Amino acid sequence: MPLPCVGARIPVALERAVVEGALPEVDSVTGDGSLLEKPVGLFYDLDAWEANLMECQRAFGQGFFHTLALKSNGLAKMISRVREMGFGCECASIGEVVHAQRLGFCGREVVYDSPVKTAAEIKHALCTGAHINIDNLEELAVVAKMRASVPGSSSDIGLRINPLVGAGQIQALSVSTRDSKFGIPVEREEEILSAFRAYPWLNSLHAHVGSGGMGVQVLTAGVKRLVEVALAVNLSLGRDQVRILDIGGGMPVNYASEAWHPPEVPSFLEYAEALRREVPRLFPGFPGSPFERVITEFGQSLNAKAGWLASRIEYTKPLADGRGQVALIHFGADLCPRQCYTSEHRRRLEFYDGGRLQPKEASEECPVVEVHVAGPLCFQGDHLSKSAEAPRLRRGDVVVLREAGSSTMSLFSRHCLRQVPAAYGYRIAATDAGPVVTEWRLLKPSEDLEACSRHWGWLPEEEEQEDAGPVAKRSRAPETP
Repeated sequence: MPLPCVGARIPVALERAVVEGALPEVDSVTGDGSLLEKPVGLFYDLDAWEANLMECQRAFGQGFFHTLALKSNGLAKMISRVREMGFGCECASIGEVVHAQRLGFCGREVVYDSPVKTAAEIKHALCTGAHINIDNLEELAVVAKMRASVPGSSSDIGLRINPLVGAGQIQALSVSTRDSKFGIPVEREEEILSAFRAYPWLNSLHAHVGSGGMGVQVLTAGVKRLVEVALAVNLSLGRDQVRILDIGGGMPVNYASEAWHPPEVPSFLEYAEALRREVPRLFPGFPGSPFERVITEFGQSLNAKAGWLASRIEYTKPLADGRGQVALIHFGADLCPRQCYTSEHRRRLEFYDGGRLQPKEASEECPVVEVHVAGPLCFQGDHLSKSAEAPRLRRGDVVVLREAGSSTMSLFSRHCLRQVPAAYGYRIAATDAGPVVTEWRLLKPSEDLEACSRHWGWLPEEEEQEDAGPVAKRSRAPETP
């Protein structure tokens, strides 16, 4: 069954967003004059998102345990659904580990990958039975020391190797190069073997070649090298000590068009088929395979395409040369730093009429002009695009940034102390009268102003214990008349 077309369903979702108050009209002020009421949000097509997760599960089959990288999407209500569907969580910090555990993930459902773990964090992972991927040999010594203090730990523990298979399209996200900060270079074979010989509780190997723009050929080459190392270790030790493999993530996303998988962007099924051809012993149950569990760590490819950002245009103004206009909106480098600061992470921008909530259409009164889409931060670099074209935009029109479902909330910037916006999820069904939203969920409310001040050390509980002096009085936001 084809995956849902997210773009075709956006107008219906926008209509519901307006009804629900998620995209209020510009200049609107509610009865309480809320300072949090901004016409901006992150939206997820939950039908498309779940269908994509299920496609991943079907592609690889039995013996694979899929984890979702929390750095890509940590929204509690969505991650709880991930657990119900049989996924685990890949965690790149102790914060993500604890977040996953608070949501009900336990034991080896949590995969802990941070390259900079403290001894206390390692002990927590061992005490809770999380899967631990060790980044380097110095960390291995710390894990050995901590494990001696937790002799009954059920944690699976593996070494991360760097298979040295080269870079993908985005250098900053490619981690299988000689200058990578991750893992032990695969050519250090004797040190890898010595580690497994010294510590019989080491039972896993891990490799991850990159997080974006990686082709199936590079991904498969990395996994093939990982399997070769595991088989060599087992052969040398005379026992199947390496029984678990973590093959990472890295699947690309089509950011250029509506299609989920054009020829240049492979599907999960295409990746799985390539692995079956090139590395059949990876698959548990295949003759000669010693592996009982294979872990994946997909993030962008599970989340990006189902999510989109939307903001009403707060203001427009003409460009100085008169060639077009600037559209000032409520997201930019705060939520999309990679899109604003680099040329490798471009996303599609779409423009909707603020009244009809349909794509803007050119007319004699509304000709196509050059548009600079600028965000809310107080510096000139906060531009999502300086080369867009659209029918002339007006205050209250809506700008949508597509494929924003991954690494949006997690990359949020505190520059200018903006508030993290709300996130919403929706489902849509076809009816005789046309598509309708059948479910609308607030996934996360917008951040409040107290949380912003806490970022800079403001502690209201301390103020309650002191007399309200001049400094304390000034710290409180003034009430809106």
